[in-house]
Amino acid sequence: MPHNLPLSPQKGSRSLQEVLAEATKLLEKAGIDSPRLDAEVLLSAVLSLPRHQLYTNLNEPIDSSSLRLFRRLVKKRASRVPLQYIVGHVEFMSLDFLTKKGIFIPRPETELVVEAVLERADLTRPLIIMDIGTGSGSIAVSLAFNLSHAEVYASDISQKALRLARFNAKRYLVDDRVFFLKGSLYGAFKGLGLEGKVDFIASNPPYVPEGEWKELQPEVREHEAPEALIAGKDGVDCYREITEVAPLWLRPGGWLVLEIGEGQAAPIKELILKEKSLGGVEVIKDLQGIERVIIARRG
Repeated sequence: MPHNLPLSPQKGSRSLQEVLAEATKLLEKAGIDSPRLDAEVLLSAVLSLPRHQLYTNLNEPIDSSSLRLFRRLVKKRASRVPLQYIVGHVEFMSLDFLTKKGIFIPRPETELVVEAVLERADLTRPLIIMDIGTGSGSIAVSLAFNLSHAEVYASDISQKALRLARFNAKRYLVDDRVFFLKGSLYGAFKGLGLEGKVDFIASNPPYVPEGEWKELQPEVREHEAPEALIAGKDGVDCYREITEVAPLWLRPGGWLVLEIGEGQAAPIKELILKEKSLGGVEVIKDLQGIERVIIARRG
């Protein structure tokens, strides 16, 4: 989008400060959690101007075409369309990932999965990593970008998601080391000869219980794919299969790193400990103190 700040004020024009205030009130009335921030992100996108530069241009006028576009985007956000779908991208691990409607949006808490792998990665030898349910490719691409000696095998049941993930991998020149495969959970990796050779299995699997779907925010419930979020009556269906089969794929000493939902650490730890070859369970909390990632190691 072009940068449309006039060089001098025009009669009757409105300043960035005024249109931001107007948009913030509208978004606040619509129940948006961060109305001012969202308004700034949308205006930045319309003007192709970094958000921090808005503050030095608040008294500048906005031209009529940019104002119309901005108001249209604000109205869309007020109808609870996710901000990431409107602007078409999201930051994850300091990288910019393209997003599309219906494909799971990378969340900041999922960065904990990537960080856990990076902290435990052996930098002295080649690594093999699995990413189960890759979505836009945020985990797989981030790991490949940060671990130049790693091969990453990433799966998803959605062909649309895999196309986007491949595109994100190409943007960061890691598409020669990230292999995207269609299939459910481990099904995508069969026939590759990876059994017993994987250093890390990383995943942010679906973990929303069926009964909680209607309680989710409209941004999630009405716009994101249910299959990327819902996991049976108790929300741990995917974890059962992931933990049960993980020892077949992990090498001795290999790691299982999973994002979990709030309150799920205890039942998922129990699932892990049922597998005699998995142990050393650790739980990582996010900045709000919520148990967010669970880690285990194959003996």
